[in-house]
Amino acid sequence: MVRYEGVEERRKDWMTVLTRFDTETIDRSPLSNLLETIIQADGAVLFQAIFEPRSDWSPKAQRQKGRLKRGVHTTGGMIMRSVLDALMGVSDEEKRERHRGDTPEEVGGSIMDSQVDGQRAGQSRMAQIDLKNPSHTYNVSLRAAAQSQRAAENLQDSLNQMSGQFYSVDGKYLGENENEYKRMLNHGITYPNGWEMITRRKPILVCNIEELASFITVPSIDALPKASRGGTGGKPKAQSALTSPNEEVFRKFSDGMTIGHAVTALRDDTENSREISAIESVNEWWAELSKRDALALSAGDLTHHYIRAATTGSGKTVATLNDMLTTHENLRGPTILIDPKGGEMCRNYLRCHRTLFGDLDDVEYIKVPEEDGHIPGIPFFDLRPLTRAAGRERETAIQDIIDHYFQLLRFVLGRDTVDQAFVANEILTNLIKALFDEENGSDYFTVGDLLDAAQDFQHYGRSIEDLEEASHEQIDKALPTVEDEQVRGFLKSHLEKEERQFMNTTDAVLNRIRKLKERDFIWDMLSFEIPEEHWDAEKNWYNRTDVPMLDLKNILNGNKVLLIDTGNLHGESSEIFSVLFLSHLWRSVQSLWTPDADDYIANVIIEESANIARNEIVYNELLPKGREFNLSLGLIMQYPEQVLGEDPRANRRSYQEILNNVNTKIIGNIATDDMLAESLFHEDLDTDEIKDRIAGLRRGEWVVQLPSTGFHKQKPEILTLKPLPIPPGHSEGPFDVSSKSESVREESRNRHTLNRDSEYINSSAGADYSSSDSLADDEDEDVEVEDGPLEYEHKAFLDQVFDALTDGAKNYSLSQPMTQLPFSDSAKELEEWGFLEKVTIGQNKVYYFPTDSKEAEIMVDGKPLSPEDGGELGEESPEHRLGVRLAATYYEQQSYDVELYGDINGGDDKVDVFADDTKESPTKTAQLVEVETSPEKKGHVLDDYEAMKKGYGDAIWVVENFEAAKTLLEKLGEKVDDLPSGRSRNLEKMNEQIDDPGINEIHTLNSLRREIE
Repeated sequence: MVRYEGVEERRKDWMTVLTRFDTETIDRSPLSNLLETIIQADGAVLFQAIFEPRSDWSPKAQRQKGRLKRGVHTTGGMIMRSVLDALMGVSDEEKRERHRGDTPEEVGGSIMDSQVDGQRAGQSRMAQIDLKNPSHTYNVSLRAAAQSQRAAENLQDSLNQMSGQFYSVDGKYLGENENEYKRMLNHGITYPNGWEMITRRKPILVCNIEELASFITVPSIDALPKASRGGTGGKPKAQSALTSPNEEVFRKFSDGMTIGHAVTALRDDTENSREISAIESVNEWWAELSKRDALALSAGDLTHHYIRAATTGSGKTVATLNDMLTTHENLRGPTILIDPKGGEMCRNYLRCHRTLFGDLDDVEYIKVPEEDGHIPGIPFFDLRPLTRAAGRERETAIQDIIDHYFQLLRFVLGRDTVDQAFVANEILTNLIKALFDEENGSDYFTVGDLLDAAQDFQHYGRSIEDLEEASHEQIDKALPTVEDEQVRGFLKSHLEKEERQFMNTTDAVLNRIRKLKERDFIWDMLSFEIPEEHWDAEKNWYNRTDVPMLDLKNILNGNKVLLIDTGNLHGESSEIFSVLFLSHLWRSVQSLWTPDADDYIANVIIEESANIARNEIVYNELLPKGREFNLSLGLIMQYPEQVLGEDPRANRRSYQEILNNVNTKIIGNIATDDMLAESLFHEDLDTDEIKDRIAGLRRGEWVVQLPSTGFHKQKPEILTLKPLPIPPGHSEGPFDVSSKSESVREESRNRHTLNRDSEYINSSAGADYSSSDSLADDEDEDVEVEDGPLEYEHKAFLDQVFDALTDGAKNYSLSQPMTQLPFSDSAKELEEWGFLEKVTIGQNKVYYFPTDSKEAEIMVDGKPLSPEDGGELGEESPEHRLGVRLAATYYEQQSYDVELYGDINGGDDKVDVFADDTKESPTKTAQLVEVETSPEKKGHVLDDYEAMKKGYGDAIWVVENFEAAKTLLEKLGEKVDDLPSGRSRNLEKMNEQIDDPGINEIHTLNSLRREIE
């Protein structure tokens, strides 16, 4: 046993204070030492604090203050002092000096809080008596019992830090003291006996309310040293629940899509968090939804959209299934899921839906593409839903379709490639406008029709050498028939351009169409058209009795659940389909009448949505405007910052729009960025604390930012959310339920899809282009290869490669891989036939170099890559030649005067690239660039080093990759001292350590590529 006793420096010092701890400034709790000792002890330890109110001793306090003013501590001392003073006399100065340390500077013996120094009370005993607050104190017994003597002895000093200046806490080891142990069991206070009453050590403590709080307040785990936290079984502050501050939250969010249970102050949260688990009884699952703390989003809340973000394995899929099931039960309108993962999610939904609702009559299930190449019937180039059904102006409807087409292209070609070719985009835009011409065009067409128009424009336009001398017949062949003179005039103006420029531009136009053909199912979808006889003028919608199509009219005006599984597709293909579908959906919701009811919502849930979310159709149209049409987007992703992708600067706007327009954010344990943390609100937490709370979430646990409860109403604070259980019927549940997925798929496939053999898919249009005066018929340009003559696309790509490596290709920079060039599909065959060599750098950045094949020269008008044309010297490898090209381009952009294979050292030596400084260049020294693709050849490396060392200028080395840079440094290490080891794998830091006349800087092919504009 250990008993903690009060020890007075002088008699009556129990009236002074123990140490006060300011919880605002002190990180450690007063009990931290005690708890740390207990945690580290072997066996069980009991600590007990027993207290009772003490009678008001204010009169005693006043008398004691009077004694202190006379320089004594007891009544006997005061009598003795008075007798001696009377006999011997005493001066006033001596009286003041006698008790200076016990009298505060203020007259009357009072003290202000400002006189408390740090954690301890001021020096004056009189002041401390005032601070003790005699009318509100307690008798306190503190004890500890341990199973081992060593543990008990270690506990003796664990409360010493609580001692005051005049009144101390001291632990006394009692051994096996049966009497004290009985008092402990009986919750009794150990009062001082007769002898202890007159000593300065007593078995109880006298504490005011602040001192008592230090002994009975269990500290948070954050107040303990890190080494001791694990033994407490507690959880840090960052993992404590954020509770709802207002009952209004539960009233306002009580019906609709149920997202989980709020952790509240009324709920006992001390028990271990329940893992997401299946519930055997269907009735129990329904009962979970009706609990007071179940939070649900109404149709109105959902029009402001929501996001669920958490890492893999955190319960996103189960939560999404619960979202869908509760939406279907509690709200009107369709629920649509786009799932690119291809796992069990769709089949699990079918199992759960069947278990809870009894059948699958309301569920449609489509895979993309379906069996035998079936694709959903989705008309794309079709104005009728917008102009006839929605009453939109024809010009704005056309622009909508054009915008959606370019959004599609950005997934296929990349944003930079599409946006940089401004002229090609304008031509393509006007070709689409021409095909939609009100007088001579149509209200609908296919992508093949667009390709035909573009090929005619290039083929017949190329033959026009002088527009003024060209006949009307020649011009009419090149231009689509169009009433709009502005469209015709724009297209006609391009016929005046020089042939090479015209061909480059129109090649880019064709590339924007042909690239879609690489994915047959996308081409087939864009080739889908519904003839005029299947348009119902009375209903202002397609009459789909005879035409299999994904009829959103039937879906949007009912309570269907539509499952779209794109797991058979990969990466971009899945995203391209999603954009096509969202485009069709957006046109449909604008065109169709949907129920104007408070509980109606079209809830569209997109799994793995980060890449889709940064598309303009999402952040420019569906998120800000969907509310007008009762449309909700549910974006499911691993973490919101994923939207920024590999180009944060370009995608920053889309990320901001998502954070601004998505009002419900359900966030699991993720790394939280500043923008997300700032978008979450909690009155008592700053952004760093919000990040800590999110990082402390357990599996299946969420924080949720709910939307405002009304116009001009207070925004709810973020709170902690616990998940609903796995719904009954799930494959991880206790009983097996058949999903009937095959039969549901078959019925949906027959209703909504068709294959390329269908009369409504015109996939052959634009596939083959031939004419009596086609380039392939020009005998002087016909080159035979093993498999037959080279087609036009092969020659065009060779031409592009030569231009890219010499004068520069239009709308192309060497910072981009050559797969971005028009007709890059031809590269593989040209490589097999010996016309091209391939170089891959970095992460699959592919470049091509023409071989020395004479046929290749013929194909590009006899232009070899010779030094006179700014080409290569000798028999260097393609990697070496690419390094030279990249270096030359980089230093040209830096305003140096660049010469390939320039002389240095008076003509005795050459470097691969000699970049002479100019007035505009960033340095006033020449740059001597050596491309070294074989750094393991020490002799060759050292010879080049000596040549560069003698040259006038900065010595720049270009190697293939980082491993080659390490090899180069190893070989040069024999000649150069203090070269970096290359362990850091940071090229920039490595270059900071290099300073030698023969080596000033190292580049890799990939680092040069990234530097090129």
